[in-house]
Amino acid sequence: MSLTYDDGLDSHLDLAIPALESRGLRGTFYLTLENVRERVAEWQRAAARGHELANHTVTHPCDIDGNDWRSYARSQIDPMNRAIDIWEGISASHDFAYPCDVTDLGPGSANRQLRRFEAVLRSQHIVSARTSEGPPNPPEWVKRYPFRLQALAAGFDAATLQQLTSYIDRARASNRWAILVFHDIVPAHPAVDELLASVHDGVLDAIVAMKIRCCPVGEVMKDFGS
Repeated sequence: MSLTYDDGLDSHLDLAIPALESRGLRGTFYLTLENVRERVAEWQRAAARGHELANHTVTHPCDIDGNDWRSYARSQIDPMNRAIDIWEGISASHDFAYPCDVTDLGPGSANRQLRRFEAVLRSQHIVSARTSEGPPNPPEWVKRYPFRLQALAAGFDAATLQQLTSYIDRARASNRWAILVFHDIVPAHPAVDELLASVHDGVLDAIVAMKIRCCPVGEVMKDFGS
């Protein structure tokens, strides 16, 4: 399974990463460039300790219907890729998470927009893309649709420890890849897009107790030849 974190938020550095590392776990962090500029050195150190830095665009645009795909690639995807390469000290392929889970890039039908988005991502040396909904991923789904990786969004679609661990149990029972999505991790009074730190800790403890493989998205994709 994989633990993913969207937007490059302060709580990821302050709460999530220490919680992961105290349990020997590593996560994938989909960074939005405008959110991480002031703490770049800390993100670099996190990458050096084995966490994956991935692409979540420069400004996190949610309304992209009708956008020119060349401009989108040039202004939103490429600068984030180049920043990650600099921070990690290598030039490599990347993973991507769709901002706001929207895939309607450019004109045309929904299927045409998604195919265009996938082509743009491939042209930017991205090997997989994660959505924020759907059941755990069967191996055949990952092989056929690497740009439609399914996941469960904590806070939005599951807010309790039982809901989150049930998703993991479903994946274990069917030999599927579970991906969890986290946004802001907060100590108290979570909003709909936030998760209590205590619940986050409980999820990590459950993963350790289950003794299941838990690693960044890019590492799993290597198993599929990406």
